[in-house]
Amino acid sequence: MSTHGRRLLPALLAMVLTLAGLAWFPAAAATIKPQLSVRIDALSPSEFKPGSTVTMSGTVTNNNKVGWTNLQAYLVIARSPFTSRSQLDDAISSSTAYTGERVFDLKSIDIMGDLAPGQSRKFRVKVPYKLLGVSGADGVYPVGVQILGTDADGNRSSDAITRATTFLPMLSAKPDKKVPASIGWPFLTTDYRGKDGKYVNTPKLLATVSPGGQLRNLLDLATSTSASGDRSTVIIDPALLVAVDDLAHRRNLRKSVQITGEQADIAAEFLDALLKLARSGSCWIVGYDRPDVLALAQNKDLSGPLMDAVGASTSAALDTYGITGRRAAWPATPGVTPAMLSLLRGPGDQPVIVSAKDTSGWSRRDGSLVQYQTEEGPVPLLVDDVIDEKVPGEASVVTLRQRIMSESALAVMLRAIDPNTKADAVDVVDPTWDPGTDWPAGKLPEAFESPWIAGASLDTMLTRPLGAFDGKFHTPARGAPLTRVQVSAAARISTEAELLGSILADGTGTQLRFDQDTASAVSVRWRQDRGIGLSIARSTASRAEKELARITIEGPQTVTLSSSSGKFPLTVSNNTGDPVRVGVRLKSSNPALTIPDVKPTTIDAGEHHTLTVMVDVGEQGSASVAAQLISPDGKPFGSPAVFNVRSSAVGAVLWVAIGLAAALVVVALVRRFAQRRGGSDPV
Repeated sequence: MSTHGRRLLPALLAMVLTLAGLAWFPAAAATIKPQLSVRIDALSPSEFKPGSTVTMSGTVTNNNKVGWTNLQAYLVIARSPFTSRSQLDDAISSSTAYTGERVFDLKSIDIMGDLAPGQSRKFRVKVPYKLLGVSGADGVYPVGVQILGTDADGNRSSDAITRATTFLPMLSAKPDKKVPASIGWPFLTTDYRGKDGKYVNTPKLLATVSPGGQLRNLLDLATSTSASGDRSTVIIDPALLVAVDDLAHRRNLRKSVQITGEQADIAAEFLDALLKLARSGSCWIVGYDRPDVLALAQNKDLSGPLMDAVGASTSAALDTYGITGRRAAWPATPGVTPAMLSLLRGPGDQPVIVSAKDTSGWSRRDGSLVQYQTEEGPVPLLVDDVIDEKVPGEASVVTLRQRIMSESALAVMLRAIDPNTKADAVDVVDPTWDPGTDWPAGKLPEAFESPWIAGASLDTMLTRPLGAFDGKFHTPARGAPLTRVQVSAAARISTEAELLGSILADGTGTQLRFDQDTASAVSVRWRQDRGIGLSIARSTASRAEKELARITIEGPQTVTLSSSSGKFPLTVSNNTGDPVRVGVRLKSSNPALTIPDVKPTTIDAGEHHTLTVMVDVGEQGSASVAAQLISPDGKPFGSPAVFNVRSSAVGAVLWVAIGLAAALVVVALVRRFAQRRGGSDPV
């Protein structure tokens, strides 16, 4: 028997047992839970037509700690298509039967062999149109792959041990009007500064922006797609730009992290490529480090300075890196309320990206971009609604391509019965998705070459008339947003940082850094790590307070004036690493005594400056005085120096009294002497 025959024999036996119902190896006999993943890397055609041979290839990975043997890959396709989005959604929600039926043709099965723990293996299935058994009607056909195999205990089930599904659209006629389609490419930061002010995940950030890393792969894919025209929009978190720039210049890194020159160059090259992409087309800018705007809306009394810090950090990054773009907000899910949208409205042209799961009353016919009326006025919403969110299999470039084409095909069919529909095909990519290094095989540009699709950026779509969304939003789960304790800790950073920034002679850099720290303290990231987020926020506020505490004022314990007026010294010490500009406010325990403030003066880093204060106690004699440091705009800070001021001078009234008393004494003595002389007999 040939080698091919020996390899095929066990596969044939396995297939026969499957077709026979597996009486010898029932599904219930399986003792090992399959943990395999499948990714579809290539699919042709992308647009289904009668007579098309369907070819699908991809990768199966064994995540079990044991091996699987005699793996087989089967193409699965539905005989009839879905003709509406609601029909497809209902099928996905109800069961997995919507995928269709396996094609059992022997030549169409891929005999994959064995798969060891941790191993990946390629599959490829190819089925002629005549063997697919499809109806050929217009619509969207679920198509996928199912993997069967034998576990380490020798059990083999008729159920697939893993599967992956996507969709094939078929439209027999070219529509009169194309459907607008667009992709949102998000680039969010993966790193943050810890309690020590240094980045926590530098190796991870370096890996993700290096060749083969998640963000690098995403950038390469986005660049290749955008190069062909107005098809997509880059969504950038300015915190990523700052973090990668710091990495490229080896700033704010922990001592344990060593970055080579080559690694720094890799980071710099990624930053340059991302900025080039942002400058070349449509770009949306989310708030610095993606703040939890729901938490801010629920703590409106604290939100003002925090929103200012987010805005200042965002604007500074745009200025530094020379990019412009439409401001946008991207709340976490769950997390949309009317109050939050009112807070975010701004000038009215800043869109808010929301999940369809957070809405009630929105449908595909409304379009992905709608307008919602808040108490502050209308605000545009981009409703993110993924067609294949719950289908099995890993996301890939192919599944992205097919969901754009399928969503737009369903929009064409909806338009046939609802001419006023605004249905479109918009996909905001998962920020954590890695398209892999083999992304070219997915042939994403084919989606925009479809005869029923018109590529457009999100900005282009936003400038078209928007439909009104008058539905509601699902109430967020209790405790989902950041707590008031976290928001209060961020507000404490803002308060101390604003004061410190006003004191530093050149406090722009320090103020910006603390603005960034304030924004990061309310990032949606901390919904998953609340303890860490609170600890960092409190430590950051303490750093600002400690910096302020390094500026001190000292005075004498007691000041004694030789007259009713005089002067005394005060010493201001600047133990920070930057020049500061401070003044002094003097308050007396005696309301009748007022001492003018000392005007702000600049004190160099590490210097001690002596101020001379003039005081006139008048008739008060003595008083307790407190010398308080103040910022140039009059805000007090630090501990005051408290001392007593008294005058050793004798007042004029007292001198008159003493003089009169002395005169009376003299007169009395003279009279007494005279009386004694007048009372003596002559001799």
